[in-house]
Amino acid sequence: MSAMAQLSKLAELREKTDKELVSIIDNALETGLLLAANEDDVDPAGVLHHRAADIYTDTAMLVEKVENVREQRRLEGKLRQLRKSLDRQVQVQTASV
Repeated sequence: MSAMAQLSKLAELREKTDKELVSIIDNALETGLLLAANEDDVDPAGVLHHRAADIYTDTAMLVEKVENVREQRRLEGKLRQLRKSLDRQVQVQTASV
């Protein structure tokens, strides 16, 4: 296989891997947003909130690995949404104490 063919194959593989990474991150962020949106009476022990916070931490590291700039920015927007949702829930819990 020629060097050009190998480079082309590697670029194709990288593009496929990047798309899969975007999908994984996107799904995780959607899950995190759903978990973070639960009310205190549904999650009195904060288990769902903690899981959403873990998802935030994990995906924040992965988003910077996405090579497609448009997708990276889109995911960063969802990441900010999740952060706001987590912060809002903490404010509600603090206010109710």
